[in-house]
Amino acid sequence: MAESQALRLNGVDLQTVVSLAAKIDTDPEVAAELARYGRKVRVRWVDGFHSQAYTRDVPPHAYDEPEWLGGRNRAMAASEALLGAIGGCIAVGFAANAALREVRVHELEIEVEGTIDIPSFLGLGEGNPGYSQVKVTIYVNADAPPALLEEVVHRAVNLSPVVNTVRNPVQVEYSYKVTR
Repeated sequence: MAESQALRLNGVDLQTVVSLAAKIDTDPEVAAELARYGRKVRVRWVDGFHSQAYTRDVPPHAYDEPEWLGGRNRAMAASEALLGAIGGCIAVGFAANAALREVRVHELEIEVEGTIDIPSFLGLGEGNPGYSQVKVTIYVNADAPPALLEEVVHRAVNLSPVVNTVRNPVQVEYSYKVTR
């Protein structure tokens, strides 16, 4: 048990992370394979604006809209889930980078906010129906000098796959299939 705890910091399994990084660094085939690492989610509509996303073997994640927008307020909206995904990905990056630098984290909270253009979403106005700006505030209590903490924050935000998906243009392809 003590050995297991010695290999974890902030709940991060350091042995797994360091081992994976070493494989990527030393094996070009592993690096190439993981450079194309795929993820997949399937979303099933339930009713109204309510749907559920399924992935791997974890419980589904629900979406809905607030009542003022025609939903039933049973879950966060997909647009709110995107903000949550940004914060969640930054939290993962922060925990990993802090643990790899032997920084103990006591508290970490990430606030993510943005505004969307509802008239454009409803097709009633011109403009971008998506977020025009996203603002992230990181609240942290950690045992690190300011320069090291700044490095951990910088890496957590700027190496985040979700932040970079939002920050950089990404091609979205779609198709549909009629089911019976």
